[in-house]
Amino acid sequence: MVARVVEAVVVNYNAGVHLEAAVKSLLDDGVERVWIVDNASEDGSSSFADNTDVRVSVVDPGGNLGYGRGANLGFQKTDSSYVIISNPDIEVLPGTLLSLIKDLEADRKRVLVGPQLVNSDGSVYPSVRYFPSLLDAGGHAIMGQVFPNNRFTRRYRMLDVDHSASFDADWVSGAFFLVRSDAFREVGGFNPQFFMYLEDVFLCRSLGKLGYQVRFCGVAVVRHVQGLTTASRPLRMILAHHKSLWTYAKLTNQGWRKIGLLPVGLGVLLRLLISVILSFSDRKAKKTDSDLTK
Repeated sequence: MVARVVEAVVVNYNAGVHLEAAVKSLLDDGVERVWIVDNASEDGSSSFADNTDVRVSVVDPGGNLGYGRGANLGFQKTDSSYVIISNPDIEVLPGTLLSLIKDLEADRKRVLVGPQLVNSDGSVYPSVRYFPSLLDAGGHAIMGQVFPNNRFTRRYRMLDVDHSASFDADWVSGAFFLVRSDAFREVGGFNPQFFMYLEDVFLCRSLGKLGYQVRFCGVAVVRHVQGLTTASRPLRMILAHHKSLWTYAKLTNQGWRKIGLLPVGLGVLLRLLISVILSFSDRKAKKTDSDLTK
C-alpha cells in the first residue's frame, strides 16, 4: 500500500471498456479516490461507476471541456497532497504509484513526475521530450509526418535516451502524471486556452519558470492505448492539434520573439496541410482494404 493519500482525475471521452479497466488499475495500485470527468461521452463508458464503490465518482461538466479544462474541474474536487491526471485508456502496472511518489519526495523542488509510457504492444512511447528549439520544432513539424526517423524528430522526442532511467525533464506527457497539488494550484492548473494537445508542454514550462523540477521516472510503467478517444474524429483532432501549436507559439514568443511568429505560423499551416492529406490518404487506404475483404 501507498503511505501517501493520492487521488486521481481521469478525463474521459468515449473510452469504452478501457475506462473501467483504467480505474481498476489505479485503485489496485493504491489510489484512494478517482474522479471521472466525463466530457459528454456518448458510449456510456462511465456508467459502470454507478455500480462500483464510493471511491469512484463521476463529474458532469455539462459538455466537452477538452482535456485541460476537464482535468482542472476534476482537480477542484480533490483535497489530497498528490493528484494523478490521467487519460482513460491506460493501465497502471503494479508498483507505479509508489515509484512516482518516491521520486518526487527525494527533492522538494520536484513537483511533477511522469512514468514510462508503453504502447499496447509493449514498445516505448516517447512520453518525455525536450522543449524544441526553433530549428528542431520546424524540422520535426514538417519532416516528422513523412520521415519520422529524421534527426530533428529523434532529438525532440529523445529517441536515443534510455527510457528505463529516471532524470530531470523539460516536459512529460499529460496522458499520465503525478503532481503535487500545491504546485498545480499555484500555477493555475492547465492553461484553458488549450482545448487538447500542448497543455502538458505549457504546464511543465510554467512550473519550470517558478523554479520547480519536472521529472521522468522510467522505473514506473503505464500502458497506454494511443489515440483511442481521438480516432473517431481524426480531422477535428488534427485541427485542434494545430490550433494548440499556434496557441503555444503565441504564448511562448512574447516581446521581441514575436518576430519569429510569421515563419512559425507558416510552418504550422504547412504541417496542417500535410497532416490532412495523410489522414485522408490513410482513410482511403483503409476503405480500399475493407472493400477488398468483403
